[in-house]
Amino acid sequence: MAELLAVKVGLSYAEDELPEVISAVVGPRLSHAQFIQVLRDEYTRVSPSAELQRLLNYTWHRIYTWNIDDALSNTAHAVQRRRYFNGLADKVSAREGHEYLQIVHLHGESQKPEHGFIFSQADYNARLNRNEHDWYRELAADCVLHTPVFIGSRLNEPILSAELDRARPPSAPGLGLAFLVTPDTFTEVQLSSFNTRNICVIQATLEDFVAWLEAKIGGAITPIDVLRENNAFGAKLVSNTTVSAADLDAAKYIVLRDWRSAQGEGDKLGGSTRRREARSFLEGTAPTWRLVSTNIPVWLQRTESLLRAMTDAIRDRERCFVCHGQAGSGKTTALMQCLLRFSRENEGSIIYELRSDIRSLRAALQLISRLHKTEHVVLYIRDAFIFGDSFAEDVLGIDPGRITIVTSARSGEWRDHIERRIETFTKTFVYERFGPNDFEPLVERLVDYVPAPDFLKLSQPEKLEKLRSSKSQLLIALRETTASERFSDVITKEFLGLPDDDCRYLAIIVGLSTLARSGIKESEAKAAYERIFTKRNFEQCLLALEGIVSKDSGGRLWARHELYVRHIIENVCDINVIIASIIEVLRTYTKYKIPVVKSVSRLDSLLFKFLLNHNFTSELARRRHAKEEGRAIYEEFEVEFQLDGHFWLQYGQYLVSIGRDEEALSILNKSIRAYSDNPYAVHAYADLQLKVAAKRPYYDSVTEKLIGDAVKTLEGQLAYAALDWDQYPIVTLSEKYVGAMIKHNKNEKAKELATQYYRELEKIVRFNAAKPLQVARERLLHYISTGRWYQGSLPKFEENPKAQPRVGSRAKRGQRTN
Repeated sequence: MAELLAVKVGLSYAEDELPEVISAVVGPRLSHAQFIQVLRDEYTRVSPSAELQRLLNYTWHRIYTWNIDDALSNTAHAVQRRRYFNGLADKVSAREGHEYLQIVHLHGESQKPEHGFIFSQADYNARLNRNEHDWYRELAADCVLHTPVFIGSRLNEPILSAELDRARPPSAPGLGLAFLVTPDTFTEVQLSSFNTRNICVIQATLEDFVAWLEAKIGGAITPIDVLRENNAFGAKLVSNTTVSAADLDAAKYIVLRDWRSAQGEGDKLGGSTRRREARSFLEGTAPTWRLVSTNIPVWLQRTESLLRAMTDAIRDRERCFVCHGQAGSGKTTALMQCLLRFSRENEGSIIYELRSDIRSLRAALQLISRLHKTEHVVLYIRDAFIFGDSFAEDVLGIDPGRITIVTSARSGEWRDHIERRIETFTKTFVYERFGPNDFEPLVERLVDYVPAPDFLKLSQPEKLEKLRSSKSQLLIALRETTASERFSDVITKEFLGLPDDDCRYLAIIVGLSTLARSGIKESEAKAAYERIFTKRNFEQCLLALEGIVSKDSGGRLWARHELYVRHIIENVCDINVIIASIIEVLRTYTKYKIPVVKSVSRLDSLLFKFLLNHNFTSELARRRHAKEEGRAIYEEFEVEFQLDGHFWLQYGQYLVSIGRDEEALSILNKSIRAYSDNPYAVHAYADLQLKVAAKRPYYDSVTEKLIGDAVKTLEGQLAYAALDWDQYPIVTLSEKYVGAMIKHNKNEKAKELATQYYRELEKIVRFNAAKPLQVARERLLHYISTGRWYQGSLPKFEENPKAQPRVGSRAKRGQRTN
């Protein structure tokens, strides 16, 4: 291009660099329009070389290119479906699976000149200064997680160098090789520099590289080949049926589980690795199948009862079996133990695990049903909470008797959200605390694997008494037993005893994702951390957190256990550290297309929603008396997330929680404008309209309009909303509409509405016993029968008959509004 431009304007060309030629030619001698025309003439409708076409016979993670031409889009055939992205204009997109190949033009495209190009040093500097190179960051993250092959470049791209040095620093431990395939030659110094970054230089052309691939591994590797080689379920699937792109995407999240393979892995666990993993597990790290197959986890007395209940549910071909209990009770470990025992005792049983980051539960269920048309299948899902509101609908979409889902849930989530949706087709088991028969084997494991000198000095009866005296769930009891201190004190000392603030920041970043039950991708944790740290690089910090932070098989980082993290965040860590960590993790989502939740994976979406969740933020702010500090989380992203309805919904509800009702009306209105189909935002806005109307001093035209608009919205939702929705329009009408009428002395209207809504609630609670519905019904009944309207908790007549108010008596101060 440099020679072409120079000759075109009549300048002699002497191996001048392209940036220099562009500076000399474009503007002074060639107009911008003429320059663009040159690019169109020379770099569109390009015929791909034979070797470039053959390159696409293989399945790649991604292809990034600095070229602006359209040769890649003009290739006639590829084993993957292709998606094209302009690195200077398009938002980063999460990968869709091996069946799709994302091709990213980092420096722009000749077909889309309106988005600009990167040619000169000034172009590079502008991008670096504006921090607008998200696709380069994604490339750097891919270079860390995978095996990059650079072809035909000297790797002297300024942005790439900056991001690669950040992503693959020479001092970082454990980095795999990268390969640079180029016909260029390098000096000894340059080769040594590549070597320090684990980049292996191979002097060859693209044609040589493709020929080598064909000679070593054959003429093609399709996404189906990848699935067949890496996934037992996928191998069986492709050998028995025709698969679509959607099937390929779902299949890789379905993992075959059986006791032989788990025990085979467990038998390999020995020496220091066994001791390290055992100690980590006993201190709260999530169990793995390898560890559960060993005798490290105790087979608790309660687990025997769980096995019987689970076995009955499977043999009865129930749709779903849920084990629920407190966090830290050991239910997840027990359920995995039971599944391995069931597999061993029932030869030929088919057990799959569904990984949490699958896009569609329904797609997985349908795929399993297609493959096993006559066989009954057990599908293990670690956490029912992950699949949210669609869980019941997805399960009911499969014929009964085909699949039994075995899963777990936290007690509070089961009671408040999950139970009423799935109880009609689910068998349950409550996993309670450990018992006396468990004390001795638990003590044995602690002695074998957890260094605790004071505990070791105790006599056997004294050790047993330590466990016997604990009234907490298993995880807390084990920690307190070995530490001889309260659980909260142990965790506090451990956090404050970390080497420095950098380590505490990273612990909080990962800890927040653990509370969200999502974990966090290592690359995103690194990106967030590197905007905060002062001394330690990410790899050094991660090493210092060994035992507290771990990586799962999917490459996501997790803190040791939710119970640990919750105590630190609620009681120990400085509120400003937590808010800064939330902001920096949220900032990693600004590179994605809006709405964010539809542009990222299920687990990344879960984390995004958790970090914005107004309930979490407002409770945190309330505990720390830091309402305005919590608001900063939302103010930081008013521009970046301005088209995201979920962001505005959470922002508005946070303002409501801190008493900024008038401001919240404006914010919630933005949520509806950004995403008008979100029923949660519409409901929240109507709820707030009634609240604001009730607070107004007069029943004027403004008050009347607020109430009228809200009632119209809520009655519309009441007519069409599904009854398993967490937000109940009938409850809002019953409490906020009736309350507003009472506040403004419209008592006859209030009595009429109370009677109407009470009758409707009577019908609803017969088949939906959710607590908000029952409380609303009781509140209306109390008002109808006594004439008193309670804003707070209702008096408990059954427990204290004297508390029952008489008609005409005065209510307690603060409980009545009229």
